[in-house]
Amino acid sequence: MTALSVRSATAPVGPLRANAKKLFVHKGQAMVLNDRRRFRVIVAGRRWGKTACARTAIIIAARQPKKLIWYVAPTYRMARGIMWRELLDAIPRELIAKINETLMTIHLVNGTIIECKGADKPDTLRGTALDLVVIDEAQDIRPDTWYLVLRATLASTGGDAIIIGTPKSFNWLYDVYMLGQRGDNYFDDKEKVWRVNPWKSWQFPTITSPFIPPEEIEAAKGDMDEKSFRQEFEASFETMSGRVYHAFDRKIHLGNYPFNPKLPIWVGQDFNIDPMTSVIMQPQPNGEIWIVGEVVMFGSNTQETADKLGEKFFRNMRQTTIYPDPAGQQRSHSRGESDLDILRDAGFTRLKYRRKAPRVSDRINAVNRMFRAADGSIRMRIDNTCKHTITAFEQVIYKPGTREVDKTMNIEHAADAVGYCIDLEFPVRKVEIAGYSR
Repeated sequence: MTALSVRSATAPVGPLRANAKKLFVHKGQAMVLNDRRRFRVIVAGRRWGKTACARTAIIIAARQPKKLIWYVAPTYRMARGIMWRELLDAIPRELIAKINETLMTIHLVNGTIIECKGADKPDTLRGTALDLVVIDEAQDIRPDTWYLVLRATLASTGGDAIIIGTPKSFNWLYDVYMLGQRGDNYFDDKEKVWRVNPWKSWQFPTITSPFIPPEEIEAAKGDMDEKSFRQEFEASFETMSGRVYHAFDRKIHLGNYPFNPKLPIWVGQDFNIDPMTSVIMQPQPNGEIWIVGEVVMFGSNTQETADKLGEKFFRNMRQTTIYPDPAGQQRSHSRGESDLDILRDAGFTRLKYRRKAPRVSDRINAVNRMFRAADGSIRMRIDNTCKHTITAFEQVIYKPGTREVDKTMNIEHAADAVGYCIDLEFPVRKVEIAGYSR
């Protein structure tokens, strides 16, 4: 991206001057727009001006010829409602060669193309080489849309990304925000070298916007609960309401808990096809269970998972026990084999499972008790590298007004895999009340 200075509350230079009133920015927005980092993350409170910042970033990039720029919102409808008209109003007509209202595409006279997209159908976003992608309301977009789809669109061009959102628990927006907090240089623990950080992130409370009267913010304090206000107006990352695994707390349960080849290996196995999920646990001498790894394979099958686990643990077969979803004993594949037959054929003879699937509530209660029992004891911890498992425990919620797990985000599988093991090894004892007295 070529350098272009954007000054606070001033119009930009160049051919967009004709409609410059649409491109005024405040101090925080100018700070982001003037930064030259390849990946920029904005975590901001409501009405801070995230959309205006995104629009200005797109128009700045569009001054360069023959570029392909995408704006991506959670849905196609949101992209139209949030950004499409904003762009049409901000770009002078004399700079537009062609507009496609249906596809939300703007062709500029310099050969640059701007498109508005929805992330609700991620497969439609594949196979394109982008120079800039702006992801808005990122907290409501599935993480794999970035990691598996949009990130790849920038590979061949060395393109940039601007990721914008308001906190919604510790989801993938939090993860990329933390990448930008490592400083200009960071130490790569895996390669043992110092690297230049291509990420930069900012956290802007609503109060930092000069366009929001302080009395509006004070009024919101009286209308919202404290947690919601911190999240929506102070841009604070908070735990989600209605969490299924409420006992999990990243401040307590996350850390450096590495694999130990000398200890027993327990593998919780969920057979969902997309993704197939294996969570690796190890009982410790002190009685705790450490979740030390995960194998998550998208668009995969049981055979590929068995091969992957066999490759990983071929030296440790005798000390490895797999705890599969009990439904795996019924599901038949093309050769008449069940999921469990495939695991046995791969050399995993130690399979431990119930003949009948436990009640979901029993499995959840067993896991929550391991994180924190009523007496305050903590018996399960998670290594920082287990991203999918952490996401599941932190973000799986109940459907509003019910005790039914909400599966619409497709992130529950790692928690299910852990539950199959924990429910067997540490079942919740049912307490029956025989009677009572006054």
